[in-house]
Amino acid sequence: MRRIVTLLLMTLLAAFAWGEAAGAQETVDVRASDARSDFPNGIVFTLNAASDAGFDEIRLVYEIAPDGVPTSAVAECTGGNVVNCSFQLSASRRNLLIPAAQVTYFWRMTVSGVTEESDPQLVTYDDDRFDWQQVSDGNLTLWWYQGGEDEARRVLAAGRETLDGIGSLLQVSVDFPVRIIYYGSAQDMQAAIISDNSEGVITLGEVVYSDTAMVSADAAPEEIARHEVAHIVVRQAVAGPYGLPDWLNEGTAVFAQSQPLGNQSQALELAIQSGQVFSVRSLSSASSGSQAGTVSLFYGQSWSLVDFLIETYGEEKFAQLFQTFKEGARTGDALEQVYGFDQDGLENAWRESVGLPPRQEPTPDTERVPSTPSSSPDPDSESTSDGDDGVSVALIVAIAVLTALLAGGLVGAGVIVARRYR
Repeated sequence: MRRIVTLLLMTLLAAFAWGEAAGAQETVDVRASDARSDFPNGIVFTLNAASDAGFDEIRLVYEIAPDGVPTSAVAECTGGNVVNCSFQLSASRRNLLIPAAQVTYFWRMTVSGVTEESDPQLVTYDDDRFDWQQVSDGNLTLWWYQGGEDEARRVLAAGRETLDGIGSLLQVSVDFPVRIIYYGSAQDMQAAIISDNSEGVITLGEVVYSDTAMVSADAAPEEIARHEVAHIVVRQAVAGPYGLPDWLNEGTAVFAQSQPLGNQSQALELAIQSGQVFSVRSLSSASSGSQAGTVSLFYGQSWSLVDFLIETYGEEKFAQLFQTFKEGARTGDALEQVYGFDQDGLENAWRESVGLPPRQEPTPDTERVPSTPSSSPDPDSESTSDGDDGVSVALIVAIAVLTALLAGGLVGAGVIVARRYR
C-alpha cells in the first residue's frame, strides 16, 4: 500500500512539474515582430510582446547572409509587462550590410530566468532610391536602373566570362547565385559601399560578401565587373579559414580583366625601367598599395607576377597553388611545393623575365602563419602580413587606383577596386 501511495505522489509531483514547465514556455506573448529596410541607415527591427512577470532581458539575434555569423544585441525597450522594443542595425565594419543582403533574425526574451525565442524571420536590405531591373545569365544576375539593357547585358556578359574563365583557370565551380549590383555612378553607389574612402578617392567596385559585387558605370565598367567577380571566384577557390598574399589575390583579379588598366601598365613599365619595383614580400601586404603614388604599380606588378606564373609554368600549377593555400600553406611553403622556389626565387625569376638583375639582398621575411578566425573576429583588424588575408574573417582591403589614364572625367581622382570578406 505504501508503494502505491508513493507512486501516486511521484506521479502527481511529475504532473505538477510538467505543468509548471509547460506554463513557463507560455510566459511570453509575441504580439508583433517586424523589420523594415531604411536605406542607407540600415534595418529597423521592432517587437511588441507581453509577459505577466515582466522581462529580464530582450535581445535581437541576427545573421547577415551568406557569410555572417549569428550575432546578438540588446534591444531598447519601453514598458513593463507589455513592452515595445526596437533595434537599428547599421552598416559598418562590424555589420557589413549592403543592398540585397538578407538578414535572418529572431528575438530572445528572458522572463524570470527562463529564455524563450520567437520564430525566425527574414528581411532584405534594399536600396529603394532606384527602380531596379534585372537581367540574368545562368546563376549570375545583374541589377541595374540606369542606361539601356544592351549596356547592362555587356556588363553581365563580362561577369559571366569571368565566372567561367577564372573558374576554369582555378579549377573551381561557382554554382551558387551571384549578383552584380550595377550603379549608374560612383556617386550613387557611395551610400551603399563599405570602404573607408580617403579624400579625393572614388570607389568604382567592391566585393563584401561571397555572392555580390557592386560596380559603378563611371569608367570601364566591364573591366571593373571582371575584376570584382574574379574576387568571388578566388574566394571560392580558397574557401576556408586561410587566405592569399595580396599580390596573388589582386593580380588574379587584374588578370581576369581584358588587360591591365592603362595607368597600371604605365606604372609597371616605368618602375621596371628605373629598377624601382616592389619586392614580392612587400607585395604580400595591401599596405604596399595604400599610397596614392604606388597603387597603380601595386596592381600592375601583381598582375605581372600572376601572368608570369601562368605563362611560364602553366595553368595546372597555378590551380595547384591555390589548392595549396586552401590547405593552409604559407606563401613561401606554397611556392616551394608547387614551383620549387620561395618568394625570393619567384622574385628573381620574374625580374629576369622583365630584364632586371637579381635582387642583391633578400627582403626580411615578415610572414606569419595564417590563423583560424574566432567566432567574433575583430572587425577593425587589417591584414598587414603575408599569408593572413583571411577570406572568411572581417578583413578590409581597399586599394586606390589612380585614374589619370582610365577616364578623362576622373583625371586627378583615385579609384577604389575593393574586396572585403567577412
